[in-house]
Amino acid sequence: MEITVARSLRHWWVFLLRGILFILVGIYMIASPLTSFIALGFMFGLIILLTGVAELMHAIRDHGAANRGWHLFLGIIDIILGIILMGHIAASVDLLRIIVGIWFLFRGISLISFSSLFGRSWVLTLGGILTILFGLLVLFNPLFGAMTIILWTAIAFIITGIFNVILGMRMRPA
Repeated sequence: MEITVARSLRHWWVFLLRGILFILVGIYMIASPLTSFIALGFMFGLIILLTGVAELMHAIRDHGAANRGWHLFLGIIDIILGIILMGHIAASVDLLRIIVGIWFLFRGISLISFSSLFGRSWVLTLGGILTILFGLLVLFNPLFGAMTIILWTAIAFIITGIFNVILGMRMRPA
């Protein structure tokens, strides 16, 4: 543990540089939302493609697994889907928006179901209803959905960057 910490302290500037890059990417995403959304759509397809490659590697290496055929099938499907999504960015960004919208719908339903555990908490019920409405907006208003994804991703990059800068500065030798 001491060797790893000492080595990390020597490379404090990596955290600082990474933090600055995260902040710059977040600012760029806010300044150029269309380009950013297209890039996110491409990355979505790339991640699915890489997941498929990993799934195939798992199927090839795990000869004795009972569900080897299933992993092989999923790997092939993911690779095909990843290639299609990377080649058709419009489909990829639509699919990304739909997945995020459905995720918000499920989160809203979950909040409403949890409200019954607390004696029909009006706060949780209201939160669930608002989350469901937000999910429906993301699903059925493409511009709102795209801007929501870009804004939240940009905010996440900026926050991550700030904390990396702080970490780098704290690791810097005095």
